[in-house]
Amino acid sequence: MGIRLPVDLRTCVVDQVRWAEWLKNDPVVMIDRVDVQENLKSLKGIYIDCGFKDQYNLHFGARQLSDKLKALGIEHIHEEFDDNHSSIDYRMDISFPFMYKSLTE
Repeated sequence: MGIRLPVDLRTCVVDQVRWAEWLKNDPVVMIDRVDVQENLKSLKGIYIDCGFKDQYNLHFGARQLSDKLKALGIEHIHEEFDDNHSSIDYRMDISFPFMYKSLTE
């Protein structure tokens, strides 16, 4: 078992069939499905945070996801902070209380 990347590792040419399979699991793509929207609406809390210096560029996807949630009227919290993807344990002081409250109320 392994990961089959959607690109040729030597040339970086995109394998369109594999890429289509990857996109099926991309939250920014998945949110366009009605069943996913209904499931998201049923959640007690959605919290998205990301550093705007994220070395994997996850902040761009987080922004897109937040924009789509907003357009759908799905409540959520989206926060960006001045950091990258590493050594961000201090963010747990913010996210864990939110998750605890969402799970216990």
